[in-house]
Amino acid sequence: MYIITIDAGTTNTRIYLVEDSAYSIIDLVKKNVGVKNTAIHGSADELKRELSSGIEEIIRRNNCEPKDIAYIAAAGMITSNLGIVQVPHVTGPCQKDDFSTGSVVQRLPEFLNIPCIFIPGMKNSFSPEPQLSFGEELDKLDVMRGEEVETFGLIRQLDLSRKGIMILPGSHTKYVMTDDSEILSCLSTLSGEMLYAIQKDTILSDSITKELIETTDTNALIQGFHSSQRNGLARALYQLRLLQLFEKMDLNQRANFFVGAVLASDIRSFQSLYNEMKPDWIVVGGNNPLRGSFTHILNYLQYPNVMEATDEQVAMCTIIGAVEIGNLKMGQMANRIQ
Repeated sequence: MYIITIDAGTTNTRIYLVEDSAYSIIDLVKKNVGVKNTAIHGSADELKRELSSGIEEIIRRNNCEPKDIAYIAAAGMITSNLGIVQVPHVTGPCQKDDFSTGSVVQRLPEFLNIPCIFIPGMKNSFSPEPQLSFGEELDKLDVMRGEEVETFGLIRQLDLSRKGIMILPGSHTKYVMTDDSEILSCLSTLSGEMLYAIQKDTILSDSITKELIETTDTNALIQGFHSSQRNGLARALYQLRLLQLFEKMDLNQRANFFVGAVLASDIRSFQSLYNEMKPDWIVVGGNNPLRGSFTHILNYLQYPNVMEATDEQVAMCTIIGAVEIGNLKMGQMANRIQ
Protein backbone atom coordinates (compact mmCIF):
# COMPACT_ATOMS: atom_id res chain seq x y z
CA MET A 1 0.00 0.00 0.00
CA TYR A 2 0.95 3.60 -0.56
CA ILE A 3 0.28 6.91 1.16
CA ILE A 4 -0.08 10.31 -0.44
CA THR A 5 1.04 13.34 1.55
CA ILE A 6 0.13 16.93 0.70
CA ASP A 7 2.33 19.77 1.95
CA ALA A 8 0.31 22.90 1.16
CA GLY A 9 1.85 26.30 1.75
CA THR A 10 1.08 29.91 1.01
CA THR A 11 2.37 29.89 -2.56
CA ASN A 12 3.35 26.30 -3.45
CA THR A 13 2.12 22.75 -2.80
CA ARG A 14 3.95 19.43 -2.96
CA ILE A 15 2.19 16.09 -3.42
CA TYR A 16 4.22 12.98 -2.56
CA LEU A 17 3.59 9.30 -3.21
CA VAL A 18 5.18 7.39 -0.32
CA GLU A 19 5.72 3.72 0.44
CA ASP A 20 3.93 3.38 3.76
CA SER A 21 6.34 1.04 5.53
CA ALA A 22 9.64 2.81 4.80
CA TYR A 23 8.78 6.51 4.36
CA SER A 24 10.52 6.27 0.97
CA ILE A 25 9.45 8.78 -1.69
CA ILE A 26 8.20 7.10 -4.87
CA ASP A 27 7.21 10.25 -6.74
CA LEU A 28 6.58 13.98 -6.36
CA VAL A 29 4.27 16.45 -8.08
CA LYS A 30 4.78 20.18 -7.49
CA LYS A 31 2.01 22.71 -7.96
CA ASN A 32 2.55 26.47 -8.08
CA VAL A 33 -0.59 27.08 -6.09
CA GLY A 34 -1.35 27.72 -2.43
CA VAL A 35 -3.74 29.56 -0.18
CA LYS A 36 -2.51 32.87 -1.59
CA ASN A 37 -4.60 32.00 -4.66
CA THR A 38 -7.65 31.66 -2.44
CA ALA A 39 -6.94 35.00 -0.81
CA ILE A 40 -6.58 36.70 -4.20
CA HIS A 41 -9.60 35.13 -5.92
CA GLY A 42 -11.89 34.75 -2.91
CA SER A 43 -12.42 31.05 -3.60
CA ALA A 44 -10.56 27.78 -3.02
CA ASP A 45 -11.71 26.37 -6.37
CA GLU A 46 -8.33 26.80 -8.07
CA LEU A 47 -6.50 25.19 -5.14
CA LYS A 48 -8.92 22.26 -5.11
CA ARG A 49 -8.70 21.85 -8.89
CA GLU A 50 -4.89 21.83 -8.94
CA LEU A 51 -4.64 19.40 -6.02
CA SER A 52 -7.15 17.10 -7.69
CA SER A 53 -5.14 17.06 -10.93
CA GLY A 54 -1.92 16.50 -8.98
CA ILE A 55 -3.34 13.49 -7.13
CA GLU A 56 -4.68 12.00 -10.36
CA GLU A 57 -1.34 12.59 -12.08
CA ILE A 58 0.80 10.97 -9.40
CA ILE A 59 -1.49 7.92 -9.27
CA ARG A 60 -1.65 7.59 -13.06
CA ARG A 61 2.06 7.84 -13.80
CA ASN A 62 2.89 5.23 -11.13
CA ASN A 63 0.33 2.73 -12.47
CA CYS A 64 -1.70 2.87 -9.26
CA GLU A 65 -5.40 2.93 -8.54
CA PRO A 66 -7.21 4.76 -5.74
CA LYS A 67 -7.62 1.46 -3.85
CA ASP A 68 -3.81 1.19 -3.65
CA ILE A 69 -3.67 4.35 -1.50
CA ALA A 70 -4.20 3.72 2.22
CA TYR A 71 -4.92 7.39 2.86
CA ILE A 72 -3.93 10.95 2.05
CA ALA A 73 -2.32 13.02 4.84
CA ALA A 74 -2.74 16.76 4.23
CA ALA A 75 -0.90 19.33 6.35
CA GLY A 76 -0.20 23.03 6.19
CA MET A 77 -2.40 25.90 5.08
CA ILE A 78 -4.79 23.45 3.40
CA THR A 79 -6.54 23.21 6.80
CA SER A 80 -6.83 26.99 7.27
CA ASN A 81 -9.85 29.13 6.46
CA LEU A 82 -8.27 29.71 3.04
CA GLY A 83 -7.73 25.99 2.40
CA ILE A 84 -9.91 23.01 1.49
CA VAL A 85 -11.15 21.82 4.90
CA GLN A 86 -10.83 24.16 7.86
CA VAL A 87 -9.64 22.33 10.98
CA PRO A 88 -9.39 24.14 14.34
CA HIS A 89 -5.92 24.53 15.82
CA VAL A 90 -5.03 22.28 18.72
CA THR A 91 -3.69 24.12 21.76
CA GLY A 92 -0.09 23.63 22.83
CA PRO A 93 1.76 22.01 24.42
CA CYS A 94 1.03 19.10 22.05
CA GLN A 95 2.31 15.66 21.20
CA LYS A 96 1.63 13.64 18.03
CA ASP A 97 -1.43 12.05 19.68
CA ASP A 98 -3.00 15.48 20.12
CA PHE A 99 -2.59 16.27 16.43
CA SER A 100 -4.02 12.91 15.37
CA THR A 101 -7.01 13.33 17.71
CA GLY A 102 -7.63 16.80 16.31
CA SER A 103 -7.37 15.65 12.68
CA VAL A 104 -10.46 15.51 10.47
CA VAL A 105 -11.01 12.69 7.96
CA GLN A 106 -13.06 13.27 4.82
CA ARG A 107 -13.60 11.49 1.51
CA LEU A 108 -13.79 14.12 -1.22
CA PRO A 109 -14.76 13.33 -4.83
CA GLU A 110 -11.98 15.69 -5.97
CA PHE A 111 -9.54 13.43 -4.10
CA LEU A 112 -10.98 10.26 -5.68
CA ASN A 113 -12.83 9.46 -2.43
CA ILE A 114 -9.58 8.31 -0.83
CA PRO A 115 -9.79 8.98 2.94
CA CYS A 116 -7.96 12.25 3.51
CA ILE A 117 -6.62 13.10 6.96
CA PHE A 118 -6.54 16.88 7.40
CA ILE A 119 -3.94 17.56 10.11
CA PRO A 120 -4.56 20.61 12.31
CA GLY A 121 -2.09 23.32 13.14
CA MET A 122 -1.32 24.51 16.66
CA LYS A 123 -1.94 27.70 18.61
CA ASN A 124 -0.13 28.83 21.72
CA SER A 125 -1.85 28.35 25.05
CA PHE A 126 -2.94 31.69 26.41
CA SER A 127 -4.93 32.78 29.44
CA PRO A 128 -5.40 36.53 29.99
CA GLU A 129 -3.61 37.72 33.11
CA PRO A 130 -4.59 41.08 34.68
CA GLN A 131 -0.98 42.08 35.35
CA LEU A 132 0.06 41.75 31.68
CA SER A 133 0.07 44.78 29.39
CA PHE A 134 -1.50 44.59 25.93
CA GLY A 135 1.97 44.23 24.41
CA GLU A 136 2.90 41.38 26.74
CA GLU A 137 -0.34 39.59 25.90
CA LEU A 138 0.19 40.11 22.17
CA ASP A 139 3.72 38.68 22.35
CA LYS A 140 2.35 35.36 23.65
CA LEU A 141 -0.08 34.87 20.75
CA ASP A 142 0.97 32.70 17.81
CA VAL A 143 -0.18 29.92 15.48
CA MET A 144 1.30 27.55 12.92
CA ARG A 145 0.11 25.13 10.26
CA GLY A 146 2.49 22.66 8.63
CA GLU A 147 5.50 23.34 10.81
CA GLU A 148 4.27 20.76 13.33
CA VAL A 149 4.88 17.90 10.88
CA GLU A 150 8.26 19.40 9.92
CA THR A 151 9.21 19.53 13.59
CA PHE A 152 8.23 15.94 14.34
CA GLY A 153 10.02 14.77 11.19
CA LEU A 154 13.27 16.51 12.14
CA ILE A 155 13.07 15.32 15.76
CA ARG A 156 12.85 11.74 14.52
CA GLN A 157 15.62 12.01 11.94
CA LEU A 158 18.06 13.83 14.24
CA ASP A 159 17.09 11.75 17.31
CA LEU A 160 16.57 14.91 19.37
CA SER A 161 15.66 15.00 23.05
CA ARG A 162 15.47 17.58 25.85
CA LYS A 163 14.68 21.25 25.22
CA GLY A 164 15.33 22.83 21.85
CA ILE A 165 14.39 25.50 19.36
CA MET A 166 13.57 24.56 15.77
CA ILE A 167 14.06 27.41 13.26
CA LEU A 168 12.01 26.88 10.11
CA PRO A 169 12.38 29.72 7.59
CA GLY A 170 10.08 29.97 4.59
CA SER A 171 7.33 32.39 3.59
CA HIS A 172 7.18 32.94 7.33
CA THR A 173 9.94 32.14 9.80
CA LYS A 174 8.69 29.84 12.55
CA TYR A 175 10.49 29.26 15.82
CA VAL A 176 9.17 26.05 17.37
CA MET A 177 10.01 25.34 21.00
CA THR A 178 10.11 21.65 21.94
CA ASP A 179 10.88 19.43 24.91
CA ASP A 180 11.60 15.81 23.94
CA SER A 181 8.76 14.89 21.54
CA GLU A 182 6.40 17.62 22.69
CA ILE A 183 5.83 20.95 20.95
CA LEU A 184 5.54 23.64 23.60
CA SER A 185 4.86 26.83 21.63
CA CYS A 186 5.80 28.75 18.51
CA LEU A 187 6.70 32.25 17.38
CA SER A 188 6.37 33.60 13.82
CA THR A 189 7.76 36.41 11.69
CA LEU A 190 6.97 37.54 8.15
CA SER A 191 10.56 37.73 6.91
CA GLY A 192 10.23 35.40 3.91
CA GLU A 193 7.32 37.31 2.43
CA MET A 194 9.08 40.58 3.29
CA LEU A 195 12.13 39.54 1.27
CA TYR A 196 9.92 38.68 -1.70
CA ALA A 197 7.80 41.83 -1.48
CA ILE A 198 10.78 44.19 -1.17
CA GLN A 199 12.58 42.57 -4.08
CA LYS A 200 9.47 42.53 -6.28
CA ASP A 201 7.75 45.84 -5.58
CA THR A 202 10.38 48.42 -4.63
CA ILE A 203 13.27 50.23 -6.32
CA LEU A 204 15.53 47.47 -4.95
CA SER A 205 14.32 45.20 -7.78
CA ASP A 206 17.16 46.79 -9.74
CA SER A 207 19.72 46.03 -7.02
CA ILE A 208 18.98 42.34 -6.38
CA THR A 209 17.49 39.47 -8.37
CA LYS A 210 14.49 37.40 -7.34
CA GLU A 211 16.77 34.37 -6.97
CA LEU A 212 18.53 36.16 -4.09
CA ILE A 213 21.74 34.45 -2.93
CA GLU A 214 23.68 32.39 -5.49
CA THR A 215 26.50 31.51 -3.08
CA THR A 216 26.88 32.51 0.56
CA ASP A 217 29.18 35.45 1.16
CA THR A 218 29.54 35.45 4.94
CA ASN A 219 31.16 38.88 5.10
CA ALA A 220 28.36 40.58 3.10
CA LEU A 221 25.70 38.67 5.04
CA ILE A 222 27.11 39.83 8.38
CA GLN A 223 27.56 43.39 7.08
CA GLY A 224 23.85 43.51 6.26
CA PHE A 225 23.01 42.05 9.65
CA HIS A 226 25.08 44.69 11.46
CA SER A 227 23.77 47.55 9.32
CA SER A 228 20.18 46.64 10.19
CA GLN A 229 21.05 46.31 13.87
CA ARG A 230 22.92 49.63 13.84
CA ASN A 231 20.63 51.78 11.69
CA GLY A 232 17.30 49.96 11.49
CA LEU A 233 15.94 47.95 8.57
CA ALA A 234 14.71 50.89 6.46
CA ARG A 235 18.15 52.54 6.39
CA ALA A 236 19.91 49.22 5.75
CA LEU A 237 17.67 48.64 2.75
CA TYR A 238 18.49 52.07 1.33
CA GLN A 239 22.17 51.31 1.83
CA LEU A 240 21.65 48.34 -0.46
CA ARG A 241 20.82 50.83 -3.22
CA LEU A 242 23.91 52.84 -2.34
CA LEU A 243 26.10 49.74 -2.53
CA GLN A 244 24.97 49.37 -6.13
CA LEU A 245 25.34 53.05 -7.10
CA PHE A 246 28.82 53.33 -5.58
CA GLU A 247 29.83 49.88 -6.89
CA LYS A 248 30.85 48.64 -3.45
CA MET A 249 29.37 45.14 -3.84
CA ASP A 250 28.50 42.86 -6.75
CA LEU A 251 25.04 41.36 -7.28
CA ASN A 252 25.57 38.26 -5.14
CA GLN A 253 27.17 40.26 -2.31
CA ARG A 254 24.21 42.67 -2.33
CA ALA A 255 21.82 39.71 -2.10
CA ASN A 256 23.69 38.46 0.96
CA PHE A 257 23.64 41.96 2.49
CA PHE A 258 19.88 42.15 1.84
CA VAL A 259 19.13 38.80 3.50
CA GLY A 260 21.35 39.63 6.48
CA ALA A 261 19.56 42.95 6.97
CA VAL A 262 16.09 41.40 6.96
CA LEU A 263 17.09 38.46 9.17
CA ALA A 264 18.47 40.83 11.83
CA SER A 265 14.96 41.38 13.18
CA ASP A 266 14.37 37.61 13.20
CA ILE A 267 17.56 37.12 15.19
CA ARG A 268 16.38 39.71 17.70
CA SER A 269 13.21 37.65 18.25
CA PHE A 270 15.32 34.50 18.54
CA GLN A 271 17.61 36.04 21.14
CA SER A 272 14.66 36.74 23.44
CA LEU A 273 13.43 33.15 23.06
CA TYR A 274 16.89 31.74 23.66
CA ASN A 275 17.43 33.77 26.82
CA GLU A 276 14.05 32.72 28.19
CA MET A 277 14.25 29.02 27.29
CA LYS A 278 18.00 28.27 27.48
CA PRO A 279 17.68 25.35 25.03
CA ASP A 280 19.99 22.35 24.81
CA TRP A 281 20.10 22.55 21.01
CA ILE A 282 19.15 24.69 18.01
CA VAL A 283 18.18 23.14 14.67
CA VAL A 284 17.83 25.17 11.48
CA GLY A 285 15.55 23.58 8.88
CA GLY A 286 13.69 25.00 5.91
CA ASN A 287 15.12 25.56 2.47
CA ASN A 288 18.20 27.40 1.29
CA PRO A 289 19.36 30.12 1.00
CA LEU A 290 17.61 31.09 4.24
CA ARG A 291 18.60 27.92 6.11
CA GLY A 292 22.28 28.51 5.45
CA SER A 293 21.99 32.24 6.15
CA PHE A 294 20.45 31.62 9.57
CA THR A 295 23.13 29.06 10.38
CA HIS A 296 25.97 31.39 9.39
CA ILE A 297 24.61 34.24 11.52
CA LEU A 298 24.02 32.02 14.58
CA ASN A 299 27.52 30.57 14.28
CA TYR A 300 28.95 34.08 13.91
CA LEU A 301 27.14 35.06 17.12
CA GLN A 302 28.65 31.92 18.75
CA TYR A 303 25.45 30.23 19.83
CA PRO A 304 26.27 26.68 21.01
CA ASN A 305 24.88 23.40 19.68
CA VAL A 306 23.62 24.76 16.34
CA MET A 307 22.74 22.04 13.82
CA GLU A 308 21.80 22.66 10.18
CA ALA A 309 19.49 20.06 8.66
CA THR A 310 20.58 18.55 5.34
CA ASP A 311 18.62 18.88 2.10
CA GLU A 312 17.56 15.23 2.45
CA GLN A 313 16.36 15.69 6.03
CA VAL A 314 14.39 18.78 5.04
CA ALA A 315 12.81 16.94 2.11
CA MET A 316 11.77 14.03 4.34
CA CYS A 317 10.63 15.85 7.48
CA THR A 318 7.11 16.82 6.35
CA ILE A 319 6.53 13.31 5.01
CA ILE A 320 7.69 11.56 8.18
CA GLY A 321 5.69 13.86 10.46
CA ALA A 322 2.52 13.62 8.37
CA VAL A 323 2.70 9.82 8.04
CA GLU A 324 3.35 9.34 11.77
CA ILE A 325 0.27 11.43 12.62
CA GLY A 326 -1.72 9.77 9.82
CA ASN A 327 -0.91 6.27 11.08
CA LEU A 328 -1.98 7.28 14.58
CA LYS A 329 -5.27 8.60 13.22
CA MET A 330 -5.97 5.45 11.24
CA GLY A 331 -5.20 3.40 14.35
CA GLN A 332 -7.60 5.50 16.43
CA MET A 333 -10.34 5.00 13.83
CA ALA A 334 -9.75 1.23 13.67
CA ASN A 335 -9.98 0.97 17.47
CA ARG A 336 -13.31 2.81 17.47
CA ILE A 337 -14.71 0.42 14.87
CA GLN A 338 -13.67 -2.59 16.99
